[in-house]
Amino acid sequence: MSFWIRPAREDDLEEIVALNDLAFGGKEEGRIVRQLAESDDNVLSLVASDDNIIAGHIQFFRMKVDGQPTAVGLGPMSVHPDFQKTGIGSGLIQMGLMALEGAGEQIVFVLGHPDYYPRFGFSAELAKPFECQWSGDAFMALRLSDGAPADGRLTYPAAFG
Repeated sequence: MSFWIRPAREDDLEEIVALNDLAFGGKEEGRIVRQLAESDDNVLSLVASDDNIIAGHIQFFRMKVDGQPTAVGLGPMSVHPDFQKTGIGSGLIQMGLMALEGAGEQIVFVLGHPDYYPRFGFSAELAKPFECQWSGDAFMALRLSDGAPADGRLTYPAAFG
C-alpha cells in the first residue's frame, strides 16, 4: 500500500480521533486532537492517506515562551497499528518539520520516546533550559532557526489541561 501526506481537512476529524484512540489504546489523545482542531492553537495537522483510510496523523500546536507565541509543540502523532514501522511516522515528522521551517517557525518541542525523536534532530539537552511541567529525557526540542528562544517558561494550550 502506498500513502501520501496531505494537510488534514475538517471532514477528517472523526477518523483522526478514532485513529488516535486506536493507536494509543485510550481516549486522551483523541480528545486532545479534537480540542486542538476546534481551537486557535492548531498550527499544522497532517495525515498519511490512500484516499480510503487515514493510516497516520501528526499534530503541531502553538506553544508560548514567556507568554509569546514563539514555539510549536509536536503531538500527538499516531500510526494505525497495522502500518506501524513502515516509515509513515517518519514521513509525517519530516514533512511537518519542513513545513514549519518554511513557515518561519523557530523551535519545536516534543514529549516522546527518547530513542525515536533524536533521529530527527530533537534533543533533551536543548529543552533543559525551558521551564515546563515536563522534564527529563523524553522532553526534547529542535531549533529551526538561529533566532529561536534558548530558555524561558513554556505554556501549553488548554487542550493539555
